[in-house]
Amino acid sequence: MPTVQVVLIEDVPDLGDIGDVRSVTAGYARNFLLPRRLAMPASAHRLTDRQFQADLEARRQAAARHEAERLVGMMQGATLTLEARVGDQGRMHGQITNQDVAAALEAQVGVNIDRHIIQIDSPIRSLGRYLLPIRVAAGLEASVTLEVVEQQDEPDPAPADADADGGDGAPA
Repeated sequence: MPTVQVVLIEDVPDLGDIGDVRSVTAGYARNFLLPRRLAMPASAHRLTDRQFQADLEARRQAAARHEAERLVGMMQGATLTLEARVGDQGRMHGQITNQDVAAALEAQVGVNIDRHIIQIDSPIRSLGRYLLPIRVAAGLEASVTLEVVEQQDEPDPAPADADADGGDGAPA
């Protein structure tokens, strides 16, 4: 099968990101990528053209900004609940880290972010509510509320013979 070189001008799932040069079959380029304006033929002139490269960089930045705005929209105002083990005197064992917050964001909100963008100014070592800023991109910040509650111990399962009376509560 003949192949052609194309430069991606949009992100294409399972193929690449904006600016990537890929070798694809001629039919895929002709019938899918080029008509949908997802790619352009890669020529030596196009690859060295400064204006084309600047346009690609602008597209990359716009795509990254759009994704960051989407993440901020999903996270803004979210309330996360984390359970922490507490000792006899009401003190937490350890502390809540940005890794814990990132895992809670993924589990409770469905947002997977890098833990390094979560800003925890002072260690969280007590129960309560905390407002955490998350700087997604330059000029884009989301605020989430973190609620740290005491971990509830699992109740022991009821013995199997407790339901021997038929389960209706009436004596047999």
